[in-house]
Amino acid sequence: MLVYIGTLVGAVSLLFIQPHFLTTDELGLTRLILSCGTVVSSLLSFGISSVTVRYLPRLFDRERRHSGFFGFMMLYLTTSVALGLCVLYFLKAPLEWIYGPHGDLFGANYGYVILLAVSYSFVLGLNSYCVALLRSVFPTFVNDILVRLFFIALILLHFQGVLSFNGFLLGFCLSYTAQALILAVYALIVDRPGFVPDIGHMRRHIGLRSILRYGAVITFTAINSVSLKYLDSLFVGRIEVAQVAVYSVAAFIGLIIEVPMTALERIANPAVSHAMAAKDMAQVSTIYHRSSRFLLMIGGLMFLGVVMNVRDLLSLLPPEYYPGWTVSIVIAFGALINMATGVNHPILINSDRYIYGSAFLVVLLAITVIGNWLLIPHLGMMGAAVTSCSANIVYNGLKFEFIRRRFHMQPFDRGTVQLLVLITVLTVAGTLVPLPWSPWVNIPVRAVIALAVYVAVVLRLGLADEVYDQLPGFLRKYTKRSVPS
Repeated sequence: MLVYIGTLVGAVSLLFIQPHFLTTDELGLTRLILSCGTVVSSLLSFGISSVTVRYLPRLFDRERRHSGFFGFMMLYLTTSVALGLCVLYFLKAPLEWIYGPHGDLFGANYGYVILLAVSYSFVLGLNSYCVALLRSVFPTFVNDILVRLFFIALILLHFQGVLSFNGFLLGFCLSYTAQALILAVYALIVDRPGFVPDIGHMRRHIGLRSILRYGAVITFTAINSVSLKYLDSLFVGRIEVAQVAVYSVAAFIGLIIEVPMTALERIANPAVSHAMAAKDMAQVSTIYHRSSRFLLMIGGLMFLGVVMNVRDLLSLLPPEYYPGWTVSIVIAFGALINMATGVNHPILINSDRYIYGSAFLVVLLAITVIGNWLLIPHLGMMGAAVTSCSANIVYNGLKFEFIRRRFHMQPFDRGTVQLLVLITVLTVAGTLVPLPWSPWVNIPVRAVIALAVYVAVVLRLGLADEVYDQLPGFLRKYTKRSVPS
């Protein structure tokens, strides 16, 4: 629930507050600092999130204070951050060169990038420590809700003239520092952490080399994964900083489709892991098929909402954001492909061939870098959208084909085709039939009509058995279905 509330807060912030109370240059620079700082933190933290979640449970012992794992984690982080900062010192000039005409602007704000990256590295470590203690509710609240509300407060203070833009950026970066301090205090309250690591005990029960080796592998994977999320904004920033603001808003609208997948994967991942361990491939196949059907069904409805309403939605923002509607649709299509292929990632990483997950991720990163480098100079932010969509299709195609060949399973059936036809027909109808009212009226009217028609057809075709079985008897009488063969 907190994840969805946080997503709602983030949506209101990015779609309505930030575009109205920050100029495109200010929002673009803020998103650029966030993107670069987040990517850098994946290097500085050296896989601390996964290291903590993996190894703290092996040393869990309140009486022994977990062999001082908290102290080890902080030492690990401090060392990796210090070494990373040395590397970043020499990377400043190359990064300014990459940003070409905007290199001076990037260089002038490089300190904010470093501050945010260092702060967020400690957030990653402390958050994972709480998660490993099975105390995830409060960290989720701080990360998904409290920090976002604080960011909104900073925006309003800047808009009112209380904070200069530099003061706003400093407060934005320091919000992550405050988050790290809050998590540290919380860990001290709910646990009895040891500050002096028992290196001998760790060496005997885990092995320091194993920790460092695992951290190195995870860092490589994390850099790829995090970079993929923010590379498009970084490349768009090379052309024009203001376009980063427009692209960020447009991309967020398209990617909102994937929120249910993120939530479902948290549930499916342990379920797939246990089924794999028990060699129950029939259960894995069931999870694969049902996740694909459910996510395509929900994603299709959300895709309709985006495609039919994005122009009206963006017309409510300052006029410079309106051209982003095509970007939203292209990215939404890539997100729908990602949803349609189900929980293929948990199946891949929990199998004995998990190394292919990293290999496919490298392919995805290569496509993203090359595509952005070649297309953005000619197509602007649409080049980033096309690259993102194409990379999504290739990445999911590779995972689909690998699972089909390796495990002889695939998630699609006749119901998949029916859903795709329904989504296509309603998309065409919804975009070709104009509504004459204001966006405030058009958006809810389209949403209600699309929802009613979509749900009625889905239930009639028997494409949502679990949903259908929960309906009251009088509704089931009017939605008599035919089960697809």
